[in-house]
Amino acid sequence: MLTKKKGVLAAAFLGASVLMGACGSASTEETTSLKLSHFWPSHHIVHTQVLEKFGSDLESETNGAVTLELYPGGSLGTPPEQYDLATTGTSDISLSVHGYTSGKFPLVEVMDLPFVVTSSEEGSKKLWELYKEFPELQEEHGDTHPLALFTGEPNQILSKDKPIERLEDLRGLKVRSPSTLGNEILEAVGAVPVSMPVNDIYESLNKGVIDAALAGVSTVNDLNLHEVVDHVTIANLSASSMFITMNKDRYDQLPESEKEKFDALSENLSQQAGAALDQGGQDGLDKADEVGISVIELSSEEQEKFEKALQPVIDDWIKTKEAEGLPGQSIYDAATAK
Repeated sequence: MLTKKKGVLAAAFLGASVLMGACGSASTEETTSLKLSHFWPSHHIVHTQVLEKFGSDLESETNGAVTLELYPGGSLGTPPEQYDLATTGTSDISLSVHGYTSGKFPLVEVMDLPFVVTSSEEGSKKLWELYKEFPELQEEHGDTHPLALFTGEPNQILSKDKPIERLEDLRGLKVRSPSTLGNEILEAVGAVPVSMPVNDIYESLNKGVIDAALAGVSTVNDLNLHEVVDHVTIANLSASSMFITMNKDRYDQLPESEKEKFDALSENLSQQAGAALDQGGQDGLDKADEVGISVIELSSEEQEKFEKALQPVIDDWIKTKEAEGLPGQSIYDAATAK
C-alpha cells in the first residue's frame, strides 16, 4: 500500500514538474502584437494585398514573435486622426492621407501637385526615395517612425450627372477635394472645392452635397462609387500622398533581431502599396466599363488648357515653400525628374 502511494505521489510530482516547466517555457517566449489602424474597408486592395501580406510575412519571419492586428474602417479613429493615433500610441501603426492633416506636411505636398504622378507605383517609389534624400521630409515625420510613404493613383474627376469634357464644364461645380492643395487646384479650374475624406464621397454624391469628386478611379470599385458615379474624366490633376507610420517608442522597444527583420520587410512597403493601388485603378476602370460609366479622355487641346490653368498653382507652391526656407524648387525638380 505504501509503495502504491509513493508511485502516485511520484507521478503527481512528475506531472506538476512538466506543467510548471511548460508554463515557465511559455513565459520566456515574448510575443509582440502590433495594432495597425487605417480608414479603408477590410475589402480594400491595400488591406488584402499589402497589409495582410505584411502581417503574414512579419509573423513568419519572426517565428511568431511579432504579429500584426489590423483595424480597418476607421475603427480606432477617423481618417484625419490616424497620424495622431500613431504619435500617441493609441495605435502602434497608422495609415492615412497626409492631406487630411492640413499644414503638418508642407513638403510632402509636392506629390499632390498637378501632373507629378503618372502611376501610383512610380510615384510611391519616388516619394520613398525623396524621403531618404531630403532631411526636411524626414523632419516632417520626425515624431513617428515611417514604414512607407506612397501615393494614390492619379486623381481624376468622378461626376454624377454632368460629363466633364472641357475645362469650362467644371465652372461652378461643387467638387470633393482631398486636401488644401486640392482646393487650390479645383479653384484654379473654376470649381468650388468641398473638403472631405474619401469615405464620405459616396454619401455626398448620393445626396447631392457635391457634383463630382477629385479621387482615384480605384474608388469606383473599392468604395462602390459605381453606384453613384456616371462619368470619369481622366485628367491626372493631382495625387494623394499617404503614410504608414509607427509609434517611435513601440518601434524602439522591438528586440534588435526582430527590428532587422521588421525593417527589411517594410523597405518595400511603399512600392507594394503603389502597385496595389495601380491595380485598384485598373479594377475601377474595369468596373466602370462593366456598369456603363463613361470614361472621358481629354483632347490634347483641353489637356493644354488644364496645364495652363494649373501652372500658377505649381509656381505659387514652389515660391511659398522657398519663402518659408524650404527647398521647394529642389524637391519639385527631384519629384519631376525622369
